[in-house]
Amino acid sequence: MSEMAKTLTFMAAGALALIAAFFVVPTDKTVDTTELIGQHLNDFDAGDAKRMKIVKFDSDTASTREFEVAEENGLWRIPSKEGYPADATKQMAEAATSLIDREILRIAATSPTEHEKLGVVDPTGKLDSKAQGVGTRVTLHDIDNSVLTDMIIGKKVKDADGQRYVRDADKDVVYVVNMDPKALTTKFEDWIEGDLLTINPFDVKQVDIKDYSAELVFNPLTANIQARWEPRGEMAVTYDEVDAKWSAKSLKKFDKASKKYVDFPIPDGEELNEEVLNALRDGLDDLKIVDVERKPAGLSADLKAGSDFAKDAEAAEDLMNRGFAPMTNEETKQEDILSSEGEVICSLKDGVEYVLRFGNLQVDSQGTDKPSEEVEGQPETADKKSNDSVNRYMFVMARFNENMIEKPELEELPALPADAPAEETPAEASEETPAESAETTDEAAPAEATADAEKPEAETKENSESTTGEAESPEAVADAVEGEEAKPDDAEEQAKQKELEDIIAARKEIEQENQRRMDEYNAKIKAGKEKVAELNERFGDWYYVISNDVYQQVHLGLEKILHKKGEKPAGEAAATGIPGMPNMPFANPPAQ
Repeated sequence: MSEMAKTLTFMAAGALALIAAFFVVPTDKTVDTTELIGQHLNDFDAGDAKRMKIVKFDSDTASTREFEVAEENGLWRIPSKEGYPADATKQMAEAATSLIDREILRIAATSPTEHEKLGVVDPTGKLDSKAQGVGTRVTLHDIDNSVLTDMIIGKKVKDADGQRYVRDADKDVVYVVNMDPKALTTKFEDWIEGDLLTINPFDVKQVDIKDYSAELVFNPLTANIQARWEPRGEMAVTYDEVDAKWSAKSLKKFDKASKKYVDFPIPDGEELNEEVLNALRDGLDDLKIVDVERKPAGLSADLKAGSDFAKDAEAAEDLMNRGFAPMTNEETKQEDILSSEGEVICSLKDGVEYVLRFGNLQVDSQGTDKPSEEVEGQPETADKKSNDSVNRYMFVMARFNENMIEKPELEELPALPADAPAEETPAEASEETPAESAETTDEAAPAEATADAEKPEAETKENSESTTGEAESPEAVADAVEGEEAKPDDAEEQAKQKELEDIIAARKEIEQENQRRMDEYNAKIKAGKEKVAELNERFGDWYYVISNDVYQQVHLGLEKILHKKGEKPAGEAAATGIPGMPNMPFANPPAQ
């Protein structure tokens, strides 16, 4: 064998040795990991978490679903929902706490071949609809966007309560830890202010229901949206706080023959259904939304469709796809928003009215996550999935109705005497008057004159002479008698003046009270208008989505709000409502 051949042989042998060593030498996947037992994962403070992303895999669509919440400039928002405001301070702390300081109880696997069995397959990898054992990936960042943790959470450990399989996203080692992933929810409603309208049921004064359906059709010939109507009824129900009783302000039913709404008197033997109306109250008081979608720009400040918006074909199509359309209101001759499934107007005592317009069904178009079931690895039943995914679009706006605010009763001013000086004012009345001056200087005169008149003439003469040094003349005596007769006129004048002063004082007091009442009334109007502006600022950018069950609860027809007298409700609690809570009124909306 030549030297060259020997050299090549040795080189080949060396290469084979290196290759064999590569496969034989243990890697980090097969090394002894027992030293990891007892260590703790995720050593950081809950308050450090400022952004969280949760990724899940949907086997039905072979796609991933992401949910993200983040603090931006001190405010929590949901980037995965186009920046919708979040109420996440508490929820984020709970989510972070569920991941912090997890003690490694044991090592379940070190090879990726076991990931599927343990449910920790990365949902962001290349997967198809047949993928199994896909976990939930949770990533937390701090304020500087540095990663605090990036984990994949898998299945429950069999026969070990509270234990789960988890792994770091960049490692193959699978740990067993104690973990409750309940707080790692991607349900949209868990991260937002749950009460959309923030209504106090004690403040509800009137609710109007317009029960109709309208099929919205685009007419290519006119380039307009037309509505094919199916009107059914219009109802107005109010609630009296004093009597704690529902009453029907107006009930109307659409008459197909005359094609008009006609009054619908409550039939004999029937009455308002308290159970249904209580449920209606509860539905509005706690109106839950399950999703949001951003609306097209261009609506006016009061969320009505302006002329420019109505001409925007793209914006109009966006509305129509969800069951809304810009239409001209025949009564006001202004552009407004028409809905496909009726309206409810809830009017409060402060003049604020919430206008709820209901649109098309949203059949899980956004892929609403059910995180607790997915993390648990427990598939949903067909019935549950169907019920949870059928939702309805809702268009919300606020407006101000001054007629809802009770106008103050102003007390009438007492009339001034006909001969009262026109220039007399309350300020002048408080000053000393000529009558008061006369009363001060002459108050003893009548008594003295009467006493002198009763004395004998001699005594009177003597006293007079002792005072003046000479006898009083007949003329002087006559003048004195005439003066005595004038005193009663002074007293009458004083009484008139006193009466005038009392009237002026009463007028001033009433004027001040009337002004206080008007100031209070005007302040309520100002506050109501400001609240409407704030609400429309909040509602303006969004289509809201509610469950279809909630829609059925708050949008009623005539057949639902009436029942036979004496008919027992489904449950006593439902019939009586919440103790101490008023039954919420619902009434026919003011003409738009």
